[in-house]
Amino acid sequence: MIQHDTSDVIFALSSAKGRSAVSLHRISGPNVLKKVTPLLRNPEILGDSSITKRNKTVELSPSLSKYCLLVSKDDEIIDDCLVTYFKAPHSYTGEDTIEIGSHGNPLIIAKLHSTLRQLGMREAKPGEFTQRSYLNGKMDLTRAEAIDQLIHADTYAGIALARQASEGRIAEVALKIRQRLTSAMAYFEAHIDFADDEVGNYDSRSQSLLLSDIRSELKRLMESFSVGLKIREGLRVAFVGVPNAGKSSLYNALLGYERAIVTDIPGTTRDILEDRLILNKRDFILLDTAGIRETSDTVEKIGVKRTWDSAKNADVLCLVIDPTQHPAATLEETMLQQSNELLKPIQGHGVSNVVVVLTKEDSWTDKQKAEWSNLKNKNENYKFLLCETSASHAKIGAFTALLESVHDRLCSLEQSQESAILISERQRDKVALALKSLDLAISLVSENDFPEKVASMLIQTAQHVSEIVGEIGTEDILNNIFANFCIGK
Repeated sequence: MIQHDTSDVIFALSSAKGRSAVSLHRISGPNVLKKVTPLLRNPEILGDSSITKRNKTVELSPSLSKYCLLVSKDDEIIDDCLVTYFKAPHSYTGEDTIEIGSHGNPLIIAKLHSTLRQLGMREAKPGEFTQRSYLNGKMDLTRAEAIDQLIHADTYAGIALARQASEGRIAEVALKIRQRLTSAMAYFEAHIDFADDEVGNYDSRSQSLLLSDIRSELKRLMESFSVGLKIREGLRVAFVGVPNAGKSSLYNALLGYERAIVTDIPGTTRDILEDRLILNKRDFILLDTAGIRETSDTVEKIGVKRTWDSAKNADVLCLVIDPTQHPAATLEETMLQQSNELLKPIQGHGVSNVVVVLTKEDSWTDKQKAEWSNLKNKNENYKFLLCETSASHAKIGAFTALLESVHDRLCSLEQSQESAILISERQRDKVALALKSLDLAISLVSENDFPEKVASMLIQTAQHVSEIVGEIGTEDILNNIFANFCIGK
C-alpha cells in the first residue's frame, strides 16, 4: 500500500458553491475534535458575552448532530450551525470527521474557512476525502471511482450502474478471477519448488481449461466497458436519409416539441441537431442530420460529411425513407435500394443496429399500403417500421417501443446483474494488460514450456487484476484518479 501523509486536518465545502439555504463543510483528520470544539458554543447563552467567553466547549457525541453556535478565534459569532461528529473508523474517511451545516451565505462560508485555516487546518485537494477513505481501507478503487461516477452521471441508467459498482460488483469479480489465477499458479509453483516424484509429472496443458475460462471472464470484463459507456451516456440514435424524407418531423415527434425546422425546401437541416430523450428510464441521444444528396452548396456539403461521421459513430442507425418520393417503384424496391445506397458509404464501420423507418404513411397510395401488409415481416435483414409523421404523431408509439427494446438488448442493467461492468478507462486498461499477460501464458502452456516462464506470466496477470481494485498501484496513478473528483468529496 502506498503511504500518504494523512497527518493534516483537511476541510472543504462539500455542498455546491454559491449562495444557498444551507452549506455543508467536511473536516477530517487526527485530533479534529480537539481542534474544532473550542469554536462551539451552547446557543442558550447567546446574548451573555461573559458566559460565552467562559464556556469554551460543547460536548459532541459520535454520530449525533447538535445545534451549536460557531465562533471565531476572537469569540465573534460566525453562525448557528448543526454539527455532527463521526468517530474513527466509523466515518467516510475512516478518520475522526466533523461535518458542519451552516447557512449558505458566501460571507459566512469564507469566515468559517478562514477560522479553520487560522487553527492550522488546510483546504482539501480534489478527491482527498475519498482518497483517505481508500488509504484507510474503507473502500477499494472501483468503489471510489463509482462514487465519482455517481456524482457526475448524466443518465438514470448511469446512476444505477455507478450504484452497482459502489456495492463492490467489480471488486467481487476481480477477486474471483485472482483466486482462480492463484489456483493455476499453485500448479506451476509446485513444479518449480518440488521434484516430479513429489508432485507428479509436469504437464502444463493440464491447466489449459482453467486458463481458458479465466480468459473468457477477462474478455467479458473488457467487452463490458463499451456497454457501460452506452449505459452512462445513452444510446446514440442517428436519423439518416435523403432530403425531405421526414427525419426532422420524426425527430420533433419523439422529442414532443418543434426542435428542428421542418419545411418543404430540401436541405433545410444543415448541421447536426442533438437532444436527449428519456423513455421509461432509458436514455437516448437523438441526432437529426442533414439530408444526403449530391450538392454544390459548400455549407450543405459540410453538413452531409457530418451526417456520415454521426452515422459511423451511432449505436442505432435509423434509415428514414419516404416511399412517396418513389411512387413508380414497389415498396420493397424502394426500401432495399434506398437502404443499400445509404449504408454503402459507411460499410466496414461496424454499424450493426439498423432500423428502416418508413414515413408519411398518410400519403401512401393504396398500392403501397397493400404492399406493406405483405412485406413488413418478409425481410429479416432490417427492422422495418411504419411511422406516420403527421401532426398527430399517431404512430410514434411503435417507434419508441422499438427503441426501448433495442436499449434493453444493448445495455440492460437487469441482464448484467451477474456480470460486472467496467466504469473507467483505467479499469479497462488494467484488464487489457491482464489479457495480454494471460495470452502469453496460454501460448507457453500450449508448448508445454518451463513452469518458471508460465508462472512469471501468471504473476503479471494477477498483478494487473489486483490493480483493478487498487491493491497494487503507484502514487501517480492514485493522484490522477482522485484529482478528477470534486473538492469536498
